[in-house]
Amino acid sequence: MLHPHNLKGRQAISYARWSSGKQSQGDSLARQTSNAKAFCSQYGLDLDLDRQLVDDGVSAFKGANLEASLGAFVADVRSGKIPNDVVLIVENIDRITRVKPAKAIRYFLDLLDTGLALVTLTDQRVHTSEGYDDNFAGLMMSLMAMQAAHEYSAKLSYRVQEAWKRKAEKARAGRIKLAKVPFWIDRDTQELNARASDARLLFDLAKQGLGQLTITRTLNAKGILSPAGGTWSQMVVGETLRNPAAYGTLVLRGEQVPGYFPALITESEWLASRQRTKARQHSRQVGNTTNLFSRMVYCSECGSSMAVTSVKRGGRSFGYLTCTGKMSKRTDCRAPNWNYGDFEREIVSRIGFLAVPIPQEPEAVDGPVKAIETTLAALEAKRANVLDGVANASSADVIRLLTTQADAISREIALKRQELGKLRENNARFREAEAAVDDFMADQEEIERLAREDRKAAQGLLGDLIERIDLDSDSKTLRRALVTMRSGQTHAIVFDASGAPG
Repeated sequence: MLHPHNLKGRQAISYARWSSGKQSQGDSLARQTSNAKAFCSQYGLDLDLDRQLVDDGVSAFKGANLEASLGAFVADVRSGKIPNDVVLIVENIDRITRVKPAKAIRYFLDLLDTGLALVTLTDQRVHTSEGYDDNFAGLMMSLMAMQAAHEYSAKLSYRVQEAWKRKAEKARAGRIKLAKVPFWIDRDTQELNARASDARLLFDLAKQGLGQLTITRTLNAKGILSPAGGTWSQMVVGETLRNPAAYGTLVLRGEQVPGYFPALITESEWLASRQRTKARQHSRQVGNTTNLFSRMVYCSECGSSMAVTSVKRGGRSFGYLTCTGKMSKRTDCRAPNWNYGDFEREIVSRIGFLAVPIPQEPEAVDGPVKAIETTLAALEAKRANVLDGVANASSADVIRLLTTQADAISREIALKRQELGKLRENNARFREAEAAVDDFMADQEEIERLAREDRKAAQGLLGDLIERIDLDSDSKTLRRALVTMRSGQTHAIVFDASGAPG
């Protein structure tokens, strides 16, 4: 291993990192910078403070810093943008990474293979690729340091998680002190304040089908102040719409406390709003009311979405539903285009009939949700037991095994939560639609009027009723649309070869 004296005259860059926001308000940066200065002064290195690397609030436990400023720096060294004779100075090896040792050692050696010399200040060691070639004992020392850093972070993560669980339990039993509350909640009483009507307006606008940009402009035009007391931004509108506190739920680091706040809207209304927002964000024709079925229609042949394209003939424009896979040549799809006007008229004229729900027992609708919730509860209990084992384990091998198990369970929990979210959003939109079905049946002309006079409202309403439409052309003379309602029912509508109803 090189001695620090061998680095005299070389340029040095220090790297400072901390993961906690509170640490950024303390002396983390000052301490790590001061120690780097002292080392360079003692051994004659030229410390370039203008190029200091800082990852503020970036965790090394999950490897986030490897993609932040440290990752960018290493990439610049590899590309030659930064000379590889530079010396990188860090406080300790855990500033580089706290991921699992098997991954950490690969990253560590790849970093040294760039030609960099790495100095760890706490032990005054100089790490180089050449220095480890014939020094297995030194490599084992570094590996053990990485193992210790990972185990410390794993235990700390567990303790933090348990602390938030305890806080959530206290919140379920009564009121707790909160650093931040929604702008429509009084900090002291934690009840609705005078701004509750402003918050309700925001959700009402979203329910009408307005996008976040339009809501932002509307609130500012009305002179309604933002949570900070100024004008609204689209980002703040989005954050407000995503806040579960709207239906009364307090979230503490993933721990949910339902019913903690007074609710502005129901959970079903909130979920339906979130689903509509996601549909708008992913739609290629968002805001375009030419197509009342944006992001609902798919090509049965290749599975791509279908969008409305315009063709001019004899001075007139005609709209056609066209497979986007075929348009972009992303697929070899040869599905024919559909006359959009005929398609819209047929679906709209039948929507009242299509929307009539088949009576279902509550268990048929809520059963799948309860089944996933039960599975989630079992998985979370299993993970808690494994994490207890991590906290109490005395063997590094046992900790590694249990941590791997906890990671696998966490991935399974994430997938189940995603599945549960989609199912609950779909059920919420169906229940909203069910409430409107009586109106459709009482007056089918109303939906047709909306299609003529208020297409945005018609678009939103159709999206509440219809989950997807698959267009199938299984012969030159027969086409059909398979309409899947959010109730789970599927209807087949037969069209002729032109795409007109048959």
